[in-house]
Amino acid sequence: MAANGVTEPYILAVDVGTTSLKCQVYNQKAEIVGKCSEKVQKIFPQRGYVEIEPDILWEQFTAIVKSCIEDSKLSPDQITAMGISTNRATFITWNKETGKPYHNFISWNDTRAANYCEGINGSVSLKFLRVGAKMIHTVNRGRRWEAASSFAFSTQHVILRLAWILENVPGLREDVNDGKVLFGCLDTWLVWKLTKGTIHATDLSNISATGLYDLFIGNWNNIHMSYLRIPNHILPEIRDTSDDYGCCEKDIFGAAIPIRGLIADQTAAIFGQCCFDEGDIKVSMGTGTFLSVNTHKPCVPGQGCWPLVAWRIGDDQMCTLECNDSDTCGVIDWGINMGFYKDVIETESIAESVEDSGGVCFVPSFSGLQAPYENNTACCSFMGLTPATTPAHMVRAIMESVAFRVRQLHDVLEERSKVKLKSVLKFDGGVSNNNFILNLISRLLQKDIDRPSNLDMSLLGAAFMAGLSAGVWKTKEELKALRKTQKLITPENQHEEDQEMLEDWGRAVQRSLSWYAIGD
Repeated sequence: MAANGVTEPYILAVDVGTTSLKCQVYNQKAEIVGKCSEKVQKIFPQRGYVEIEPDILWEQFTAIVKSCIEDSKLSPDQITAMGISTNRATFITWNKETGKPYHNFISWNDTRAANYCEGINGSVSLKFLRVGAKMIHTVNRGRRWEAASSFAFSTQHVILRLAWILENVPGLREDVNDGKVLFGCLDTWLVWKLTKGTIHATDLSNISATGLYDLFIGNWNNIHMSYLRIPNHILPEIRDTSDDYGCCEKDIFGAAIPIRGLIADQTAAIFGQCCFDEGDIKVSMGTGTFLSVNTHKPCVPGQGCWPLVAWRIGDDQMCTLECNDSDTCGVIDWGINMGFYKDVIETESIAESVEDSGGVCFVPSFSGLQAPYENNTACCSFMGLTPATTPAHMVRAIMESVAFRVRQLHDVLEERSKVKLKSVLKFDGGVSNNNFILNLISRLLQKDIDRPSNLDMSLLGAAFMAGLSAGVWKTKEELKALRKTQKLITPENQHEEDQEMLEDWGRAVQRSLSWYAIGD
């Protein structure tokens, strides 16, 4: 209870990431008063398959929310609103009558549809669509047709993997035709579960990352949906990012907590970082590395960069151009399995214990290489090993590869966005704790790096969205005072060997491309 007798508002935010489930309760000053986290339980049925069992995820989700509220010493009815952040391209289909899923969640980094993707991209019919789009673009010069003229599907597109699922799960296509099926990414399914099936909805930041939504016309992508035989009636309603998504049924948490914000994890981090203007750039380094730059209008995709909607709040809509690398935390955790270090915390001191990597280059591609290569068959590799190579050299090479990928992604993002990028990069995610990596990135880019005191920016962004909808905060300007900088890194002068190291690493990457044959 506040001093004036008015009940103090509290916002609960949940982030369903690739690696972990996190929940935090914030007060009106955006201070954390309760928290809880748990590892996401994934399963890998075969090479390229990455799944999550929905029943287990639901148990984990409800458990961490309850534990977080308990940790905050609040009662459930003291929670003003809930905001939910999710990784965007993990999806499921389920029977709207029984609620039973037709399959496990298909994770965003699942590559089972790689052959299907290659076949579609190389098909005569898609080439015909591209040629038609190019002809239209020649006449009207519209960005939409420019994008369509060079478009290629990726396994990271939900629309592509959904089309594969519809053709490969027995009985699913028949139930779709009978109107029994609902589709949703994590956000949609969670809202549907929390409201006991009364709300089937999503927001623009989530749906714009699926390939099902056409940013250039602000509506469903009926051309590609028709091409891949995906009907509209399975899709959720689209609402604002900061909006009313119903209330959690009282028997789930002990109170009917209002759900007032849905937002995709990467754009949640943008919002949590208070990157509200064009040219603001955010770098998240967690399971993967994601670079995003704000743009007023959707950009033309290419080189592994994709235009998305960052958020929509009434008339306020911001777009973003994003590119990513899938393997960041994964390759660092792999170093523990290899015995290079016992804990991730040690990586910084080990990397600094040698002057350089001794000519060793590491290519971080357990899941292929994304922008700017879009090569699903690149292999993870060490190159340049000699009898003098030590584990410390290998650890330094791993850390350097993370920084090199950020430099590479930054360059392609700058080229594709055609907007002036700000001189400060705002970092978040667990890997951002590594000063060796951040110092090297700052030196390579010759830019300042701003690391916040709370690295869980997806949670803070979800909380901000829910709080704005619930009236806890009134404007985005008010939010800027709530974000705190923990460390500002200014660049040292570039070392002479930096460019040489980057070029050597680039040659190593080229040798790692297309190592696996399609279908292996």
